[in-house]
Amino acid sequence: MTNPYRGPEHQPTSSAREDAAETRWMVREGIGLAIASMFGLLLLVVGLMLASGQIAASTTTAITIGVAIGFVVLAVALVALASWRWNGRES
Repeated sequence: MTNPYRGPEHQPTSSAREDAAETRWMVREGIGLAIASMFGLLLLVVGLMLASGQIAASTTTAITIGVAIGFVVLAVALVALASWRWNGRES
């Protein structure tokens, strides 16, 4: 038995498809911006704490190299996320 209050199924209009595509784009942009901001802020905070002496890198060479590699990895991740976000604007 059919429900008398329910109308026939309608296909999405071109306007609805455009709105859905724009929403996906905005979500992608928002996520990219949030992730890049978190990595950038983390990199800034740790760098400033090291520079001001609030935290000290260990004097052993292995730990110092590990911290340097960690900063390089965070910087590369930040650049990769920024690139992904920038390329997302064009599509």
